[in-house]
Amino acid sequence: MTNEWNFPHNGFGQVRGVSDAGIETFTGTEIQSLAREICQNSLDAAVEGKNATVRVEFEQYRISSSDIPGYEQYASKIKKAYDYWSKKNSEKTIKVLAKALNSIKQQTTIVLRVSDFNTTGLSHPYEDSDEGWNALTKLDGGATKTGDKAGAFGIGKNAPFTNSNYRLVFYRTLNEAQETAAQGMSRFISFPENLNDSMNTMTTGIGYYGNPQGNLPVNSINELERLYKRTEIGTDVFVYGFNAGTDWDLNVINEVLENFLMAIHKNLLSVTVANRKIDSSTLSRYLDTYNAKIKNAYWYYQVLTRPETKVFTRDFHGLGTLKLSILVDSSEKLNKKILITRSSGMKLFALGNMSRIISFSGILEMEGKELNEFFREMETPAHDKWLPSRHSTNVSLAKEYNNELRDWIRDCIQTLGEHSSDDEIEVEGLAGVLQRESDKATQSGDDNNKESLQDIIGSITIQPRTSKNKPKGLFFGSEGNGKSKNTDTEGIVGVDGSDPTTHNLGGTRHRSKKDTHKGKATTGGHDTVHKRYGGDINQELKNVRVIKTSRNTYRVSFILPRDICAGHVEIVTVGENGKSNRLAIYSASGLMGCMGVKKSSEGVSFSSMKGNEKVQFEIALLDNRDYAMEVNVYEHN
Repeated sequence: MTNEWNFPHNGFGQVRGVSDAGIETFTGTEIQSLAREICQNSLDAAVEGKNATVRVEFEQYRISSSDIPGYEQYASKIKKAYDYWSKKNSEKTIKVLAKALNSIKQQTTIVLRVSDFNTTGLSHPYEDSDEGWNALTKLDGGATKTGDKAGAFGIGKNAPFTNSNYRLVFYRTLNEAQETAAQGMSRFISFPENLNDSMNTMTTGIGYYGNPQGNLPVNSINELERLYKRTEIGTDVFVYGFNAGTDWDLNVINEVLENFLMAIHKNLLSVTVANRKIDSSTLSRYLDTYNAKIKNAYWYYQVLTRPETKVFTRDFHGLGTLKLSILVDSSEKLNKKILITRSSGMKLFALGNMSRIISFSGILEMEGKELNEFFREMETPAHDKWLPSRHSTNVSLAKEYNNELRDWIRDCIQTLGEHSSDDEIEVEGLAGVLQRESDKATQSGDDNNKESLQDIIGSITIQPRTSKNKPKGLFFGSEGNGKSKNTDTEGIVGVDGSDPTTHNLGGTRHRSKKDTHKGKATTGGHDTVHKRYGGDINQELKNVRVIKTSRNTYRVSFILPRDICAGHVEIVTVGENGKSNRLAIYSASGLMGCMGVKKSSEGVSFSSMKGNEKVQFEIALLDNRDYAMEVNVYEHN
């Protein structure tokens, strides 16, 4: 029997255009889609009960175009399609066909081979079955996979065709029954075999190379054997007219790392791309090398490997187990997303909008066939989100379970965020005031001053930082006799005498230069410390933050402009009318940058606090209500 091409006639039925929906799905991400879909198919074909790692190889060859199986015959089909459609008013179709015709006429062409090992191969290649070989080559839109396996929509098998200039792919398998099979397939465009009788000879646009009787595969195809001879059970995909360009290997590596991080880390999958092997032992190195392109995968890997990652598990209504791993680190700019994966280790999608104020990354693994089946019913054809309305049996329950899952993830993240040892949360509008003790009595009796201060502070809300402006607090520097940088001029410049000054000469004249100055002090003259150096006016505190760490416990932190020998902190709550009331403190303890912290009648007293570095202490209130708080710091003379 001679192998040949056969494009079945459409029987006066539908004419297939160049913009096939299944192929257009992957336009723009051709090589990435091919890598993702083929690796997933290989994982789904892993041998059950066998702990061997599924291996996938990507290798490229340059061959003579005449070595394409059935070359002359296939080239003639493209020419017939071009001759027919060039007379039609379809600019895109003509352009695609012209490119295909020009490409196949070139002296050489490129072939991409993708092979898997430690898999079952494709079953029933010569039978009328909706599984195995026929599910790949003939069944469209059939849901043949169940449980935690992908491919329920069958769209992924179109991805290799988008990577061929003339939409030509060959398949070959050696299966567990020791059957061998090989066949070429073209997902092209309808054309008439006879231009003079187009209605009676119009094809479906789908063609097969092999046994034309029943469009069946054959035992072997010599041209494929010369490229690569298979001796182990598994499947090969050959993409002829491969069009992914010179960076195809880098794109495949990026896609594999992005979508199969879990599978590789768990030793379920290894992928070799042009002799570069990515497995559990080399994964870290590849992530370090390519992390600029795949930052999300890099952070998910940190979730898997860092010791501070917390793991939550939950039985979900008896369907299976949810396993949620979360890394919280306020010192790193994590992606604030949860990676949703199948038990096979393939990425489904990244779940966002969990928390805007906590720096985290996480991974959710869904363990159990029933659990995966339930949520798979909600997947879109692209496997990139859950839509409860797609559930085929119980939409209302799907909505309920989807919301419940998301709420549980949020609660887990919030729990870790509240107990994080570092402060990432911005408390915008929180004010801290460092005042001279001598000013306190005056201000406590001046409602106008207090209300004016509240206008500056604004309302208190906990939200992510929306600008580079820091929360504002005020600092009133203490008085003390000192000297400016020039020793010839004395003035009230602060206890250390090191701040730049302007010398006022008395009367209405003053020197405006804001640095050192020369000359003796004039009678009646004085030095004024400038605002930004904390002189005789208020100055901002930095990074004022309050985080609730338990039912009635808060962590308070801020940065002072200079060291303080003694003082106290007043914690107040602010009402909607702008009035503030002091909160009763049950207990207090210092954490960093402060000494002698304890509860006092005025709030929290201390014996010393460091300047220009984080000060942090904890307080417990008498009740567990949530308050909008201000922090006022007073220095004692």
